[in-house]
Amino acid sequence: MVDQNVRELTVAKSIEINAPASKVWDVLVVPQYIKEWDDVPEGFADDRLRTGSILEWPGHAKLTVTEIEPYKHLRMAFVAAKWQPPVPDDIAYTYDLAEAQGKTTLTITVGDFGQLPDGKDYYDASIEFAQTASQKIKELSEH
Repeated sequence: MVDQNVRELTVAKSIEINAPASKVWDVLVVPQYIKEWDDVPEGFADDRLRTGSILEWPGHAKLTVTEIEPYKHLRMAFVAAKWQPPVPDDIAYTYDLAEAQGKTTLTITVGDFGQLPDGKDYYDASIEFAQTASQKIKELSEH
């Protein structure tokens, strides 16, 4: 049952990129690029992300790739180590691509943090992440 008093805390940021979806996709799933727009754990393997890939910062957080549709959709479930049970399993970082006429619209969606006691803090940090990451992904994809 969903608590109707919990407000949605989801960040969504879209950006138009002057590059085909295939190039933007590489920036999203190839570790050498990911390291340019996001933090990755020490020792993160230099292998493309695929369903089941895990990025884990022991004692802090874990991202698990749960959905991949090449050149269109990437979803990574997010769990923080400090969250108390029951741990929500539907908080995610989602990257959606739509290509038209050689340009790609990237939409980054992060959340919903509304079910967490400190959800506003995660929401606020995610606003900055979405802004910064989308700009860097755009730069990497266009060059």
